[in-house]
Amino acid sequence: MRTKALLIAAAAMAVGVVSSEAQVYSQNIVGYVNNVAGQNYSVQSVPFDQAGGNSLTNLIANAGGAWDGSYVYVWSGTGFTVYTLDSSLSTGLGDAADATAVTPPVLNPGTCFFVNNQTPAAITNTYVGTVHIDSGTYPGTSTNVLSATGYSLVAPVIPVGGGLTSVLGLTNSAGALDGSYVYVPHIVNGSFNGYTVSTFDSGLATGFGDAADAVAVPEPVISVGGGFFFNNQSGSAVNWVQSIGQ
Repeated sequence: MRTKALLIAAAAMAVGVVSSEAQVYSQNIVGYVNNVAGQNYSVQSVPFDQAGGNSLTNLIANAGGAWDGSYVYVWSGTGFTVYTLDSSLSTGLGDAADATAVTPPVLNPGTCFFVNNQTPAAITNTYVGTVHIDSGTYPGTSTNVLSATGYSLVAPVIPVGGGLTSVLGLTNSAGALDGSYVYVPHIVNGSFNGYTVSTFDSGLATGFGDAADAVAVPEPVISVGGGFFFNNQSGSAVNWVQSIGQ
């Protein structure tokens, strides 16, 4: 997956847009992420609060029908809800059989989903918007609440990539996440090849074990525009907090 991110911190460098009537400054961080959806399967994640809202058909613009016939898989907490991109329908989105128009779901920053691109070529999906900060202004923190039970399909709220703990801030303080699992999708040339599974284990040198928690493995690395399944075994919801500018 090839991704590109551009973030501009307006607190460090004010970005002004001048009109004949007023001068407007952004007090947040704006940017874009290019995420290539090759033919068949790819991972997409929501990196911004987008202008016009975060409905699926705003995140994947398909007014011209470039995506028609492609599928989007949104995790419900227990399984996938399948949508078909169809510009001929009133909502721009059909059910799994593309038989009925459905309301586009709203996908907030930090949400991950799968795309099955059924068009003849790869499509670059460009996300443009504002980095989500809980307080609404920079600097601040961004929080992704991970479910207390079962599986969550998630991504960093702040669109950066790197080590899950060391860079992205999903820490295992006092071993609270010990025994919880991380499933990173393994997709090669559009073919889904399962997951790379890691186990949180504060007793191991890297902080992570393999799927059986038998040997230490490197910290999972999540790319910009990527995501993972988190299987929470802690018994409580987890507040994944990322700081920006603090």
